[in-house]
Amino acid sequence: MKKWIVPVALLSVLALSACAGIGTSPKGLESPIEKASMTLVTDAKSGGYQLIGAEALNKWLTEKKDVIVIDTMPKEDFDKIRIKGAVNSPMPKGEKELTHYDKKTILTVAGEDKDKTIVLYCGFTACRRSHWGAKILIENGYKSVYRYPGGITGWLEYQYPVDGK
Repeated sequence: MKKWIVPVALLSVLALSACAGIGTSPKGLESPIEKASMTLVTDAKSGGYQLIGAEALNKWLTEKKDVIVIDTMPKEDFDKIRIKGAVNSPMPKGEKELTHYDKKTILTVAGEDKDKTIVLYCGFTACRRSHWGAKILIENGYKSVYRYPGGITGWLEYQYPVDGK
């Protein structure tokens, strides 16, 4: 029995050290990723919309699925770079900053067909601009609303098609 203690202890240390590497974050910091992930999941649940990943969204766009992609970043950011074919409806960073104009604009950009598939995105996973837009659409009866959480930052990392200057 004692002869197994040292090999088992060594294997345990090796297994634990394998988990202690870089992790998800290139800087080795999991706490910001965890915090953003938890906020994302909570937002999606409370907002009533669905989430879509970059690969699935790119497939939809490549296959020319009938979808409206809405960039919720400020116009100056949208003008610089955006997902190919996206339209712009800027949203503020926080809910308290939402105005009647913001709400009216996103409803106009989304159009009258409340069954149409709509995907919203912003800058990166922790950015919540797309959450506010998706939530407004759901509250106004849109039925097929998705949020792409990786934002333009994730899209660029995948090297998917973009428009802009």
